[in-house]
Amino acid sequence: MKFFIDTSAFYALEDADDRHHDEAHSIQERFRVERPMLFTTHHVLDESITLIGSRLQPIRAARFARQLLSSRVIRLIRTDEQTELAALHVYERFGDPRMSFTDCLSFTVMRALGMTTVFAFDRDFERAGFKLLRSETR
Repeated sequence: MKFFIDTSAFYALEDADDRHHDEAHSIQERFRVERPMLFTTHHVLDESITLIGSRLQPIRAARFARQLLSSRVIRLIRTDEQTELAALHVYERFGDPRMSFTDCLSFTVMRALGMTTVFAFDRDFERAGFKLLRSETR
């Protein structure tokens, strides 16, 4: 079992006031029991640092980043030029100014790794054909 983790999930875990905070923690606990393979990209790391820093303070964002960078549970994927060009094609194909390039990179990486489910609260993943992971208590 393997899952991709998006910025929206990382943020929900960090911000106790986020509407998805409790569900995100429930999913995190499930991961501790089931021990799936977890992946994210350095683009999601970048986006998460920026979001956490702007809303919750840079010191929190730096702590989050250090934890992710040293994680032995979450595999951080650094994309190459070929993957980024493929993601650019996805970005153009969607043609939606609200769709982030980071999400398109995530879609591309997920497809390359054969993943169909994402720990995210961003419905753009559903629009791209992926399943959002939900807690069983939801």
